[in-house]
Amino acid sequence: MRILWFNHRDIMHPRAGGAERTIYEVGKRLAASGNEVHLASVNPGSLRREEIIDGIIIHRADGNIRAHLLVPYMLKKLKPDVVVDDLAHVIPWFSPLFTSTRVIVFFRHLHARSLKGQVPLTAAQVLMWLERRYPTIYGKCTFVTETSTGVSDLVRLGVKEERIRKVPPGVDTNLFKPGKKTDKPTLIYFGGMREYKRPWLAVETLRLLSDIEGIRLTVLGDGKELDKLKKLSEEYGLARQVIFKGRVLQDELARLISESWVNLHFSVTEGFGLTILESAACGTPTVAMEAPGVSEVIMEYGLGKIVGDLNEIPDSLNEIFVNYGIWFNKVRKSAALFSWDKCTESWEKILTWD
Repeated sequence: MRILWFNHRDIMHPRAGGAERTIYEVGKRLAASGNEVHLASVNPGSLRREEIIDGIIIHRADGNIRAHLLVPYMLKKLKPDVVVDDLAHVIPWFSPLFTSTRVIVFFRHLHARSLKGQVPLTAAQVLMWLERRYPTIYGKCTFVTETSTGVSDLVRLGVKEERIRKVPPGVDTNLFKPGKKTDKPTLIYFGGMREYKRPWLAVETLRLLSDIEGIRLTVLGDGKELDKLKKLSEEYGLARQVIFKGRVLQDELARLISESWVNLHFSVTEGFGLTILESAACGTPTVAMEAPGVSEVIMEYGLGKIVGDLNEIPDSLNEIFVNYGIWFNKVRKSAALFSWDKCTESWEKILTWD
């Protein structure tokens, strides 16, 4: 097949996250099995206009608006056998308006929950209006989502359940694997620095645990909320206990997760929460705030504990620390159920036959 996949970012984008990781892992496997995989993406200004990464042919437009305007051109130029409109970043690609080729729609989560603080109010209202139009824009297209929460969200939008396929992501257990834990409890946060991810709650959590000798917090990533975390750590007198690492390469990421005792997660919503799965593969359970997508993944697969508010976190962490060997083995066993090969097999069936 010749596959044309539309998404605003690719794996080399400085703001690439779990959505882009899924495209990369699935795309490179589809390419390795003989498919021609094209990814139409956006150039942040520092990347090549065209590039091949692990078999994925990446076409980068100069800006988000131009990327959307080029949709008819890309469809005509490449004449794909199947198209994937990735809705990781809200704005639809409208591919069915420009082609009779089959279009698959990849839906992660309901953006209406996460737009607050990311864009101005008027823009948020427009984007939510567009999101409610997905069933109209994509007519009889097949939708792919990663969780039962995603299925429910699509049904509430008006997509018929028989047109929805659930495909969980995978995890690279060769990269994300157990390592030696730190001598004293270390918490890790690597869930993004955007407002809807609520990263500052990681510092608030550390503040509640001041009675635990030697406890530390490792914070990964950068973004507009990072300064807020640094300011809080100074105000609370925790500067020596919070280690800010910035953005790190995958090998370093895996090492830092594997040496940590617990992963913290505070997003108000998620498609699946790949960081939770990557942590579990390292034998690191997650403590997360209750939220759509997150609660389902953690509870269904036994990847950690869910809390209703910050005050519940100390007890949850204490329960994990006391029974750490049990939790370590439990989350590793659960993570072993996921693989990118299985994920890609599901995608290939949908792309070929659905």
